[in-house]
Amino acid sequence: MIAVALLLAQSASPAVIASGEKIFAQNCSVGYCHGVAGAAGRGPRLRGRSFSEDYLYNVTRDGIPSSAMPAWKGRLKADEIRAVVEYVASLASATESAPPANPMPPGVGPAAIPKFNGPPEAARGHAAFFDPTRDNCGVCHAVGGRGVAIGPELTARALKSPAELVSAVHAERSRHVLTAKLTYGQEFPALLAEQSGSQVRLYDLTSTPPVLRTLARSEVASLSENSSWRHEDFVGSYKPAELEDIAIYLRWAATGK
Repeated sequence: MIAVALLLAQSASPAVIASGEKIFAQNCSVGYCHGVAGAAGRGPRLRGRSFSEDYLYNVTRDGIPSSAMPAWKGRLKADEIRAVVEYVASLASATESAPPANPMPPGVGPAAIPKFNGPPEAARGHAAFFDPTRDNCGVCHAVGGRGVAIGPELTARALKSPAELVSAVHAERSRHVLTAKLTYGQEFPALLAEQSGSQVRLYDLTSTPPVLRTLARSEVASLSENSSWRHEDFVGSYKPAELEDIAIYLRWAATGK
């Protein structure tokens, strides 16, 4: 702990933060983890949130057990971990909108934000679907190769009318959502990612975006149908008019018109 305190006690220079930004882009902002510049990806949003630097250092160094957050001790040097911590800490005061999360392989700089080339009538829905300032549809669904396909891929899901999506969002229970009960008493709504003889991988829907948890099969007491989870619990920030715009975008993505 003394070594951690000494590392974090050093004032963060612009050079350290810049180094942390580069390391974060190469290792943490990779599409299947955190989003570009701390936006939400498959991992939680970091931009605009405050964490203690001790917490950030410990989580970055040691990871989070039974989650998709790996330990970086032994993979990054101590000064590199500190640089990442300082960079993430600097995002707490960021007020401008972060770019949307885009897939980016390790070792490559921040991904360019692709322009939307569809018609104007679908542009509003596209912007809402991937809106980085909120818990957006793209953290669970993919369209046209963008987003994270935790839930169903929506490229081919043309809707009869915009009102159909509004109705579905507020009525759909989702037959895919399960209740996971663990042997030590924890219970949470989940989507099954994959399972083998020795382990089960579940998306924990308790938080947004969902966290991918890898559990030993012996830790999972049961997986049963969840009758209480509702879509609207995740997308409550969208107004009906925005959902109608999203439906127009999905119809364009599916049919080209």
